[in-house]
Amino acid sequence: MDLLNIKPNFLEPQKGRLLISEPFLNDIQFRRSIVLIGDHNDEGTVGFILNRLLATTTNEIVPDLLEVNFPLFYGGPVEPNTLHFIHTAGVLIEGAQEISNGVFWGGNIEMINDLLNNKRVTPNQFRFFIGYSGWATNQLQDEVEDKTWWVAEGNDQIIFDDDLENMWKHVVKSLGEDYAYMANSPEDPSWN
Repeated sequence: MDLLNIKPNFLEPQKGRLLISEPFLNDIQFRRSIVLIGDHNDEGTVGFILNRLLATTTNEIVPDLLEVNFPLFYGGPVEPNTLHFIHTAGVLIEGAQEISNGVFWGGNIEMINDLLNNKRVTPNQFRFFIGYSGWATNQLQDEVEDKTWWVAEGNDQIIFDDDLENMWKHVVKSLGEDYAYMANSPEDPSWN
């Protein structure tokens, strides 16, 4: 089946949805990535790569800020000196912005320690990112039309899935029969 001739049945990019990189994307930063769209408006798009775990932790980046040493994810190439977090703690964290049903972005990071100590939340309700992925006005729409990205609904089970090695494959398979076979395609098409 010719990738360019597949009829897209994807959703439009919007806050809370997922961007799935096409199987042979040549960009090393986004190859086989799943990006959660944190914001999408007339000024552009912000997202976080969900399946790029780094070999560092929050305590190494911001010592003494958090009592739990959270793993860090590579959110994307934009502003790699910034720390972001998503969570399911909701309005328990002041200033949190809802991305989708039950998934929030940011808020008062200093509240996390108290919430954990009082057992109102658990560490697995959080994901921390260094940097983010960003697109200028209309840039993401152009990339979707070029089939660089596929768009699907997000949910907390995918967003907080710990099986990072297989996340891309699972999400691609969920797109339907026309895409499921591509989940097992080699990263380099010349390997076929």
